[in-house]
Amino acid sequence: MSAAAKPSWYLFVTLALISIIASIAVHMFVPALPALRTDLGVSVAVTQLTVSLVMFAMAFTTIVYGGLSDRLGRRPVLLGGLALFTAGAALSWAAPDIWTLLAGRALQGAGAGCGVVLSRAIARDVYGMERIAQVMAYLTAAYVMGPMLAPPLGGALVTLFGWRAVFVFGLAWGVLLIAVVFLIVPETAAKRSGPTHGMAAGYVKLLRMPRFTALILQPGLISGAFFAQATASSYLAIEVMGITPVAFGIWFLVYPLGYIAGNFMTGRIGTRRSVDFMVISGAVIGVGCAAMMVIGLSIWPTSLLALFLPGFFIGIAQGLCLPHAQAGTMAIAPDLAGSASGAMVFSQMFFAAVCQQLVGVFADGTWVPLGVLYSVTCALSLVFALAAWKYRPAAET
Repeated sequence: MSAAAKPSWYLFVTLALISIIASIAVHMFVPALPALRTDLGVSVAVTQLTVSLVMFAMAFTTIVYGGLSDRLGRRPVLLGGLALFTAGAALSWAAPDIWTLLAGRALQGAGAGCGVVLSRAIARDVYGMERIAQVMAYLTAAYVMGPMLAPPLGGALVTLFGWRAVFVFGLAWGVLLIAVVFLIVPETAAKRSGPTHGMAAGYVKLLRMPRFTALILQPGLISGAFFAQATASSYLAIEVMGITPVAFGIWFLVYPLGYIAGNFMTGRIGTRRSVDFMVISGAVIGVGCAAMMVIGLSIWPTSLLALFLPGFFIGIAQGLCLPHAQAGTMAIAPDLAGSASGAMVFSQMFFAAVCQQLVGVFADGTWVPLGVLYSVTCALSLVFALAAWKYRPAAET
């Protein structure tokens, strides 16, 4: 930890605000998708790119920010990421056509990738290992609050001012964070005697381990199902079932509430159960969610409860398996814990982006494409959970 880095309440608040910029980039814009499609006259698949492109950009930049901050320092890399986020919001706000908007969204996503990575890295530098578990728990709570608050706020902005208002908010948030970080966040990274080498080699080493690969793919696929439902439900609920963007933002709350419930359950029972037990449990719940969605929407195709309730339980599934899968990957090669963490985040964001785009490409005005994709991803997540169990360490057999 840098000598200049002194823990304070306002530093923690700043880190919490930084950690939710991904939600501002992604979740706040979800209620605006139908209005955007109508205003610019584009297809569902092209409209969906305004979300999935952000996720792709975040996925790839996430694995870069950590390494850059080790080389160049946390503060300049964080300021650079926030500048990209702000510039992307400004370009999206002023975009005269869908292609300029997509460029702005990609830039915004590339900047948002710094949020969760660097807020946690700075927290580790400042608070040290003796307090990091407690601080990480609080930062995770703030991170989860983002998906809870962003959609209702986005829905209200769209209803009152139109879809471009979402980017005005993002622009203002980015400018505010740049000013706050510049004024109160010190450099916290320890000085290194030379450049860091071998990042790519570390990822190659990890990906050659079957258990590691299975443990990053399982939660990635669960996240893909979650985000596919989160975005597809905006079209189905607003355009097919006829609710307002504000009402959608309220219904959307069931998704993060499920995730919070899963995290609470993990805190209560997770320490008494193995990594594999919790990962398989989350995957089994995911398969049950897929069955619930397909059966429910087959019987009641215009039911909001049948559409949203599986999202609550897939949130529980995430809350059960994600923390334990991440712990399992970091335990495989402790000397590559940072790379393992980066690979996990990349998997979650990459599959979220892919599934969001697929559900847009195959959208036909019904729930069927979502149901098929949901079922496939949840089934595969169970396959990889069982594969991770098969390749568990000999000491656990």
